[in-house]
Amino acid sequence: MTRPDDPRTAAARVFAEGGAFGELLAGIDWAATPLGPPVSWPGPLVDTLRLMLTSEHEMALYWGAEFATLYNQGSTPIVGAKHPWALGRPYKEVFPEVWAHPVSSHFHYVTGTRKPLLVPEELLIMERHGFLEQCYFDSAFQPVLLDDGTAGGVLQILTETTGRVLGERRLRLLSETGTRTAGLPTPGEVARVVAEVAGSYPEEIPFLGLYLASEPGMQRPAASAGLPSAPETVSLSAADGSEAAARLAQVIADGAPATLPAAAFTGGSTAGQHAAAPRIPVEQALALPLHCAGQVEGVLVVGVNPCFPPAGAYHDFLEVLASAVAGALSAALAHEEQRRRAEALAELDRAKTTFFANVSHEFRTPLTLLLGPLQQALADEDRPERREQLELAERGALRLLKQVNTLLDVARAEAGQVRPALEPVDLAGATAELAGVFRSAYEAAGLTLEVDCPPLPKPVPLDREMWEKIILNLLSNALKFTFTGGARVQVAAAGDRARLTVTDTGTGIPVDELPRLFERFHRVRGARSRSHEGSGLGLVLVKDLVEAHGGTV
Repeated sequence: MTRPDDPRTAAARVFAEGGAFGELLAGIDWAATPLGPPVSWPGPLVDTLRLMLTSEHEMALYWGAEFATLYNQGSTPIVGAKHPWALGRPYKEVFPEVWAHPVSSHFHYVTGTRKPLLVPEELLIMERHGFLEQCYFDSAFQPVLLDDGTAGGVLQILTETTGRVLGERRLRLLSETGTRTAGLPTPGEVARVVAEVAGSYPEEIPFLGLYLASEPGMQRPAASAGLPSAPETVSLSAADGSEAAARLAQVIADGAPATLPAAAFTGGSTAGQHAAAPRIPVEQALALPLHCAGQVEGVLVVGVNPCFPPAGAYHDFLEVLASAVAGALSAALAHEEQRRRAEALAELDRAKTTFFANVSHEFRTPLTLLLGPLQQALADEDRPERREQLELAERGALRLLKQVNTLLDVARAEAGQVRPALEPVDLAGATAELAGVFRSAYEAAGLTLEVDCPPLPKPVPLDREMWEKIILNLLSNALKFTFTGGARVQVAAAGDRARLTVTDTGTGIPVDELPRLFERFHRVRGARSRSHEGSGLGLVLVKDLVEAHGGTV
């Protein structure tokens, strides 16, 4: 009969209590492992195994001088494809890639000091499924003491945090990319910032090259991160017969991602090494097309971290990154196109202004030459019929000269060449004097002209010549379109400014025409007027001259 404290009975009871996983443990030939047969297992080992098997938390026990491996059902995903082969084997045989550094130092610290050790978010490059993986763990190491007070083994309570760490880091990268590229005005600026951000995350993106469309069939290197002299290391010109250039050209043509050899971009430099494990080469690069407004405007080439599964979440993340870069590029291209259009319109406007100024000068010279002989002929002519004809010609020439001068003034104003020569002026008095010039013309037309210009509290800075043009244009318009009643000119103080108001009882302006009141050459169709001369520039000139004084109309 066996005693209740017989180790064989204790181990068998532990296996029986462990359910399906306990049955698996019971079937292992422990005698062929460093742990030896269960009958030889000391009590602390059996007790710790019982604790592990009854816990739903991930736990592992490393026993003896070789740290033979035991673990519970919850830890099997962490062991991966090495389960159940790993049970009972020395840790350095199970995971030799992390034994030398840092795991052995953790185990020896705990057994040597018999103190617990907490290691949060530890990075381990482990082979669990036939390839090296970049993993993160929160681990608490606890010594398991024997009866003599020495440490017989190490209990590890661990939680794999790989998904959370990678997810948070990738989210930060995407967020930073979106935030820092928002509102950038040019594709080149977008490329530069994307490369800067990517350079801060070498474990996610070992290297990056960004190529942008420069002309049909051509892509120019725009920015890079983690590459020695790139992106100049790869030419995308049609003359480049390299495999990388051909594959990238295919990416652009197909609009679909493609895998390329990393050496085509790294040139065999250290850029082809993993950031956290330099011994692991970066062998592949992923070329992702950047779709903007229905066409490929560039290619994003990223080095593929060899320690992440080639498909799944990592690949999805890289595609989301490419979409974010494409979105920023689309916005920058739209901004650049708007800028080009604005510059083209401004250039066209400058050309029109120059044209108007030149034409005005060309018109004014022959008019001046024409008016001189006309006025001389008028002075010498005594015959009434001939004098009447000469006066008619003079009036036509003077009217045309006035319109040419107005056109020249507008051209100067829009070219920014109008600079008022300001001096303190009695605005009320000057306005009343200018309005008085029109009184006889209004009376001859059977109209009234009321002038209400009481003195202002202080002089107003004014260019006298410009103010004269403003008053004459407004009162000329009022006379031209008024047939009964008359006009009223009023000057009044408005806070620290002065307000001029010209009112008439004329034909008025239709409501739908008001938004176009200050458009060049615009005239209200069918409007009744005393004469038909005019170029539609009078109110444009008024607006320009008022604004040159810092006022509004």
